[in-house]
Amino acid sequence: MSVKKILLISLLLLLLVFLVLSKFIRCREQKKESSSSVKQSALPVDVYLVRDTSVTEEIRTIGTLEANESVQIVSEISKKVTGIYMKEGRFVKKGELLFKLDDSDILAEINTLRVEEELASANEGREHALLDKGGISQERYDEAANRLKTLQAKIATLEVELSKTEIRAPFSGKIGLRSVSEGAWVSPDLPLTDLQDVMLLKIVFNVPQRYAGEIDPGLKVSISTDHSPDVYTATVDAAEPAVDDKTRTLKVQALLPNPGGQLIPGTSVKVDLRLHTGEASLFVPTQALIPSQEGYSVFVVKGGKAVNLHVKTGMRTAGEVQILENLAPGDTLIITNLLRVRPGSDIAIQNIR
Repeated sequence: MSVKKILLISLLLLLLVFLVLSKFIRCREQKKESSSSVKQSALPVDVYLVRDTSVTEEIRTIGTLEANESVQIVSEISKKVTGIYMKEGRFVKKGELLFKLDDSDILAEINTLRVEEELASANEGREHALLDKGGISQERYDEAANRLKTLQAKIATLEVELSKTEIRAPFSGKIGLRSVSEGAWVSPDLPLTDLQDVMLLKIVFNVPQRYAGEIDPGLKVSISTDHSPDVYTATVDAAEPAVDDKTRTLKVQALLPNPGGQLIPGTSVKVDLRLHTGEASLFVPTQALIPSQEGYSVFVVKGGKAVNLHVKTGMRTAGEVQILENLAPGDTLIITNLLRVRPGSDIAIQNIR
């Protein structure tokens, strides 16, 4: 074989290899371009992850602690104090004797009347026996019987007066400081001491009139003071039937157990109320809404594609709108590039809010 033929065959082989390689490279580039075009067809968007944005109304106001029961201990009669049995600042039980007043004159009068009562009772018995036998008239017997009843009525009246010489606690509570000493003359207009039931406290506070319709018995409120980190829970017990027309506020009363006596009546406290938690509500950025003649719609991402949903709107704020229908917590809502999004579009998520 001549050299020319060898060179010609070599050139043909090289050309064949070149053509094969060129075709392979061209196919590879076409695949890359095809893959790149697929990727470029997915629209880049930002999304908002829908979440429950229920709103709880919370307000803070100032209240005052009051004893559940509070009374000034006074005497019902004018007498001299003969005994003091209370210990200042201590707890007393209902019916416990606090003060004793002079009862000598009342006892003396009762004793005198009891002697007369015995005689009148014996006389009434004799007169009754004679009346049964027809020995006396009915009128004479009635006089004897009335005499006995009159004496008994006087004794009963004096026994009531006698009971007033013992001043007892009308309910269980903490006694205050006494203002009299033994031997002092007291009268109904002179306070002897104070008694307060501090085991249960009342918190009285006012709320603005716009919340008046949400104050119901059983509502829990948080109570705190400036001098303690502790937070207490009180329960609304009652409220005034009407709003004060001067302050436009509603007066409310809550009850707070105080078994240890840590809280003192008269103290100013902070009252925090969580008035209500509305039904589950969804607030989304206003920019997600797409207006139409039928109302509003939004795009959500499902399976990497855009899905169009018609929605019903509710309340609005500066940058958000409430969605009432067709959205649920967890939905991925498209909020950018909406002019290019079409139902079924491939979506490439860039940022999540």
